[in-house]
Amino acid sequence: MKTITASAPAKVNLIFEVGKLEATGFHNVNSLFLALDIREEVSISAGLPGTGITIFVSGENLPLRHIGAVPTDESNLVAKVANMLSKKLGLRTPDIQIDILKRIPVAGGMAGGSADAAAMLVAFNEYAQQNLGTTKLSQAELLQVASELGSDIAFSLLGELAIGTGKGDQLQTLPAFSFETHWVIAISQEGLSTPSVYAKFDELGTPSTFSDLVSVSEGIANCAELAELLHNDLESAAIALIPQLQILKISIEELGALRAIVSGSGPSIAALCSTREEAESIAKSLDAQGIFALTARSPAHGANLDL
Repeated sequence: MKTITASAPAKVNLIFEVGKLEATGFHNVNSLFLALDIREEVSISAGLPGTGITIFVSGENLPLRHIGAVPTDESNLVAKVANMLSKKLGLRTPDIQIDILKRIPVAGGMAGGSADAAAMLVAFNEYAQQNLGTTKLSQAELLQVASELGSDIAFSLLGELAIGTGKGDQLQTLPAFSFETHWVIAISQEGLSTPSVYAKFDELGTPSTFSDLVSVSEGIANCAELAELLHNDLESAAIALIPQLQILKISIEELGALRAIVSGSGPSIAALCSTREEAESIAKSLDAQGIFALTARSPAHGANLDL
């Protein structure tokens, strides 16, 4: 049996507008997603007979606490992908070993778990064809499965630049920016759960009227213009729960970043920089202060096989 490996990108919400709480218990969102070149890697190999799904997690350039926070049971999205795709392909879920190489911070608002799931969708689709004789599902079919599993997984499949509406899973792809972007991602030592941030958002009572993000994206010509438009409706809620995030934001901008915002539901801070060298310099300064930081760039493609 051949081992199959795929990877998928992190994302940053350049603009994240959140509507009121709906009767469904969810919020509609309007977001401009950008994929970053920090990639999660998922490998599938044959497991021992009768062992079902086994998951092993390792990390690269991440604190150990991020590796330990990843579930290795059936609650992990990669296991859910394996079970759902097996059913869709008419298979009994095979005995497989899944190895996850993490590079995206856990619970940092950068869709690390969704990237794992997207990579798993691509990898399992290929694994089943090569080793179990199935017919590969189309990207449209994989996107449908992604939408059923979680709101950010579909974008992790596509990558690049897109508008996400509904729960974030209804995507409209956009032409890539004509320029590269360079980022510093600063990792807060305190965690935040997405439900708690949304609950605080509802408490603050600040839902958005949605913008025309197609027109907005068409007008962005360089990093400086993009920096002016960065916005996250959840930022106030995240800062209300962890006030130190505001201090971290300001300190990163004082180090030279064009603009820093809370990434998604937090608690990571994503800071846009003018150049790769500037991003690396700021990350080095943060590390010297005991603040774990990564650098990233765009454009970045979506989930794909690593051949």
